[in-house]
Amino acid sequence: MKRMGVLYGRLGLAPAPALIEARYEGLVAACEKLDLKHVPNLVGCTLGLKDYGLDDGFLSFFSERDPAFDVKPQDKEAALLAGSAISYAFAETFEIEQALALCLATASFGSARSAIADDQLVDQAELKLSELQTHQAGVPSDRKYHPRGKVLTTALEALSEPASRQNWATGIQNTQTAVEELVQYTEKIAEHAARNDNVVLDYLRHLESEVHVYWWASSGWSADAKQAFKHLGSGETAIRAGKELADKSRSTVGLFAAPALLAMVLERGRDGTPESLTLATAAVAVELSWRKANFQALSEGVHANLMPLTTAMGMAASSDDHNDWQPRFERLTGLQVTQELTIDQLAIQMYRERLVARLLK
Repeated sequence: MKRMGVLYGRLGLAPAPALIEARYEGLVAACEKLDLKHVPNLVGCTLGLKDYGLDDGFLSFFSERDPAFDVKPQDKEAALLAGSAISYAFAETFEIEQALALCLATASFGSARSAIADDQLVDQAELKLSELQTHQAGVPSDRKYHPRGKVLTTALEALSEPASRQNWATGIQNTQTAVEELVQYTEKIAEHAARNDNVVLDYLRHLESEVHVYWWASSGWSADAKQAFKHLGSGETAIRAGKELADKSRSTVGLFAAPALLAMVLERGRDGTPESLTLATAAVAVELSWRKANFQALSEGVHANLMPLTTAMGMAASSDDHNDWQPRFERLTGLQVTQELTIDQLAIQMYRERLVARLLK
């Protein structure tokens, strides 16, 4: 709540403490209802992107606590509330924190776009993303034996008592009780075993995926281009490598080692310092037909503004690489096509955007 007061001050607003408290209560209530479908609007509104704003359902949690609440979906205060919701989701480790961290870090385009109300939020998303990547595949702990409970033990012992052998009615009743308890115990053990198996299987799938990724990076072979990366231009290598690495990984938030793996691919067989490319040059660095097949539909989709590199490549492809796409791109994204990216930045941006496209599909 204190942080919200500071952010209001940065916007030149000075609401009363009671109003800040009401806003915070509304924020907590709104965040409890967040799910994946809210992520694009929260991220887009936080960054002030065109065509993004908070929906009426989200804003209703604030108007319920303040009848005078009159924030429009694309106001600066809406951007403040969206950013505060993201920060709160990070702090409270909500399930959607993965999607929020990935989408915000990606849409910021290497910090070229910053949050309107909170200049620390993009850095916070980058830190959260690294944290999630680091802890996403912990080694499974040793499995534990679940001993039978006291009730089942007592029921089984009752079968050996004289009363069970001498009185058939008592014997039948004790047998029935023992069988029922044994069935419940067996079902619990089976459920526990299935959960354990799934934990191990998930870890093995993750290891298998990492092995495939390592083979891919070590081979230096582009499956899409059907030739070695070292025979491609550096811009084309960066884009193809970023896409292929994302396609091979099972991770939602991406691999912590992705920058190192991409650097390995980019550096193999090349001399000198990696060059930089303008966004306009990068958008046409790969053959036209491949870009049309992989990026044109995404560049025309509702989430195009969250994936600037993908959108630039798709727009260029839809224009058959004539420059008329450039003004449209700049109006949509607020980015300049003359902006330069290093080859490493180009690769990791493509990697992240591919993950976002899969997440929001």
